[in-house]
Amino acid sequence: MDGLRKWFTFSKVERIAVITIGVCILALVLACLLWRPRVSLDEASLHNLDSLLALRRAAVEEMEQQKASQSQEMAELQPFPFNPNTMTEEEGRRIGLTDKQIRNIINYRDKGGKFYSKNDVAKLYTISEEDFAQLESYIVLPEVARKEYAKPKTETKENQNVVEEKKVQKTIPVVDLNTADSALLTELPQIGPYTAARIVAYREKLGGYLNKEQLLEVKGMDEARYNVAAPYIKIGDADVARIDVNRADFKTLVNHPYLNYNQVKRIFNQREKRGMIKDWNQLKALLEEVEPVNPLMERYVKF
Repeated sequence: MDGLRKWFTFSKVERIAVITIGVCILALVLACLLWRPRVSLDEASLHNLDSLLALRRAAVEEMEQQKASQSQEMAELQPFPFNPNTMTEEEGRRIGLTDKQIRNIINYRDKGGKFYSKNDVAKLYTISEEDFAQLESYIVLPEVARKEYAKPKTETKENQNVVEEKKVQKTIPVVDLNTADSALLTELPQIGPYTAARIVAYREKLGGYLNKEQLLEVKGMDEARYNVAAPYIKIGDADVARIDVNRADFKTLVNHPYLNYNQVKRIFNQREKRGMIKDWNQLKALLEEVEPVNPLMERYVKF
């Protein structure tokens, strides 16, 4: 018995060493039990992750666009032809201007200011870009009046008549809707700089215009303005840009005016779970599960 006690009796240093070793062994055992090897993401998982992120980004963008569109609709004016140099308070209210905007215009005139061009109206701090885009084509500034403001009082009536005659003789060009830049588009009647810029931007989103009637889809373009400008517009032979629905990314598809978020989501679900889309009939059936499809969409896609 004394022999066994001799073998299992430890000094203070030895006891500390044994306890330390025991703790280390226990820590290693727990680490082995709790540790799990990191699973690497394969190519399919990464692709699905990218798709989910793209869906989220597209949803956020669509919500922002809807908010901007709703704000624009709430601020819709009801303009008619008017001259800001002679506009009364009553006319301003009929147009739909706020009291602050009306006071700004009248105060500007009372202080000796004159509106020589339409862009002078846009410079007023109370007139936003959206308001000016709606008002622009209805602002009437007679040519004689502008010359009268801009030139010295010594200018003769004969010179004014010459200027007016040249203005009348100016011809309106016929422009190709798919090649004209915004500067050329402003040569058309009822088309100002803001509207011209929107026409070009919408053309880029579409991939090109197929017919003149698509101008009515441009924000701010109504039938009255379209009917005045339409005789001077043509559609050239240039082919429109087509989107490959089996390879385009989510953002490219959802930015097309004829596709919405839910329709693009259906396209991606088809591509990822069932395979490639074969033809227009299959795509049309897929899209119409969400809402009716614009017939022109067939001309903007390829497979």
